[in-house]
Amino acid sequence: MRSWLQWLAALVPCAMPAQQPAPRTTLESLAAEATRLAPHFADRRVAATEGYRRLGADFPGMGEHWLQSGQLLLDRIDPARPTLLMYATIADTPTLLGVGFVTTTHGLTPATDVPGWPDAWHEHSGLLADESGVAPGGAGASDTHVWILHVWTTMPNPDGKFSPDNWSLPFARERLEVSARPGADAGRALALLSAGDAYLRNVLTDARVRVPANEARVDAAIVASRSRVASITSGARNAGGATVSDVDALGREWQSLARALREIIGPQVERYLEPPHPAAGTGHQHDAPRP
Repeated sequence: MRSWLQWLAALVPCAMPAQQPAPRTTLESLAAEATRLAPHFADRRVAATEGYRRLGADFPGMGEHWLQSGQLLLDRIDPARPTLLMYATIADTPTLLGVGFVTTTHGLTPATDVPGWPDAWHEHSGLLADESGVAPGGAGASDTHVWILHVWTTMPNPDGKFSPDNWSLPFARERLEVSARPGADAGRALALLSAGDAYLRNVLTDARVRVPANEARVDAAIVASRSRVASITSGARNAGGATVSDVDALGREWQSLARALREIIGPQVERYLEPPHPAAGTGHQHDAPRP
């Protein structure tokens, strides 16, 4: 079944050439211009006035996605009018994190004249499971495919400004200084304290592996893990910030929760416990049709 994002993207005329930047536009020059112009959207009220609307979940490593559907239908990469804006609430304040650009492909036809294609882009179905470790499944012969490029214009990303996930975000949400580069496991564990527990339950429900027969045990495992994460975080905060040891402890806690969920649900949960995207920020490049 298509998500509404795929349905909307399918309205982009297949026969009409996409209005993309000139071939000489590079990924770095696009990012530089997007970074220069992004402060215009620092206030979410400005974004709302200009037609951006929140789409989907608040992702632990990406925050909220706000979509400008008109830009999506134009299939245009314009640094002054990104297709997506990313926000998260930090210190009780909605904060712009970065921007996103969307392009579409049809069937096995690759995108053309798109900066960074295909390595910096990842496919997006609009489903929770899509952004939780499971690629949407590759380019079919007749489907419309939605591809997203993230640019972290405001919040630095230790994994690079084009990496879809930023695992320093959960630390920022908790106002916890971190002296080590956090990986996906540590970030996902810490995110349990900032609604990541509900997000994880929703992912597993969306994937139909959290079902009435096991939901009580699944929820209990998540609650217990969240409590242990809170204890690690409290100790780190009292010591003035998260050290390498604290980050390692958080990573181990995620692995402990993953083992518990495997025991409860079975091997079918494994795919939803993997890191959402490659750490190097190359998206689902193995699924992208190439020139």
